[in-house]
Amino acid sequence: MLSLLQLPRQALLILLLQFTNSLGVSALVPLMSFFIVEGLGAEPWQVGLYSGLVMPLTLAVNRWAGERLDNRFPVKSLLVVSVVAYITLAALLTQISSLVMLLVLIAPLMSLSNMGAGVVFTFGRLFAEQEGMDVARVNSWLRMMVSLAWMIGPAVSFSVVAAFGFAAAFLCAFAIGIVYLMLWYIVVPADFRSARERSKTNGKAPINWGLQIAGLTCLGFVITNSLFVSAMPLFFVQETHLPGATPGLALSVKCLLEVFVIFGSVRLAERIGIRQVLMLAACLAAVSMVLFAQVTELWQVLAIAVLEGTYYGLFAGVAISFVQSFAPDRPGRATAVYMNSLFLGGMIGSISMGFIASAASFQTVLYTAALSATAALAVLLATLKVQPKVIEEGA
Repeated sequence: MLSLLQLPRQALLILLLQFTNSLGVSALVPLMSFFIVEGLGAEPWQVGLYSGLVMPLTLAVNRWAGERLDNRFPVKSLLVVSVVAYITLAALLTQISSLVMLLVLIAPLMSLSNMGAGVVFTFGRLFAEQEGMDVARVNSWLRMMVSLAWMIGPAVSFSVVAAFGFAAAFLCAFAIGIVYLMLWYIVVPADFRSARERSKTNGKAPINWGLQIAGLTCLGFVITNSLFVSAMPLFFVQETHLPGATPGLALSVKCLLEVFVIFGSVRLAERIGIRQVLMLAACLAAVSMVLFAQVTELWQVLAIAVLEGTYYGLFAGVAISFVQSFAPDRPGRATAVYMNSLFLGGMIGSISMGFIASAASFQTVLYTAALSATAALAVLLATLKVQPKVIEEGA
């Protein structure tokens, strides 16, 4: 924690920018399904129409933004698209009265808003490289900002809805957007861009298999987390008959541990290697999912939540650096692959959970989550010889 406070002022401002971006997104994204059903009076299955539109648009926008950054497009000019999209959608949400309006107006703006985190991740990496800072540590601090924001945003947003209604929550999100806009103006230099000239290639560039494998590994972890988070409340309360507060307590313990473990993950990676840290995280993930499936008491849930927070903190702390290491000359594209693995994994996990639970049980969902973590471990073991790229001098 002390090393964080010793960062240069500009680095701290970039972390604050990422925190504000993530706080705004976390205040809206988890709320949307609840708003569609409770606020608009739509059927629960219609939530899938919204998610099915936002997710592919987000994947495409992230890829597009990554390519622009690698082609030395100014960060400020690209990030303002996300900032303005967020402010606009937060304002429009106070006036939305039908699902059609939501699909036509909000879904495209939400996808543009979602690209902001990836742009700031790339901005942080480029700044760290140009200042000679430890890139892995900067990445872990940026990822910690995301975790902190997601600890705060959803809880505050749902609390505001319960007390004052949806319109008040959307106005709070709009206020966060104004702060986001101010930080964008202050933090991002007008002409800041990648300092590396992208190498010219004749014809179509070859597939970067190392980058794809790294993205696939992250996908396995995210599917595990998404399956568990989606099934956890119903499994603990309905199937295991634990107190109603159990899911919230478990999530709080997990998030608290996650933040602290992120700090230590980089130091551990320096000792044993990033791939080895991810392999350890995959083992802990599989074990924690299997143990969660056996719980019968609240204290057991909280104890295993410590294990869960440890595995996810290890993954969160080093995953983006692992992905970027396979395309050091194209950090924008690598960051887009990382961000898209988060969005795609979340979508696969949340959709699959319903089908698995309907066909079997919520306990089966947890076993499936363990299998996904095991698959990530298998990919890491099978690709030991696939090593990160090294940038050639003068490239």
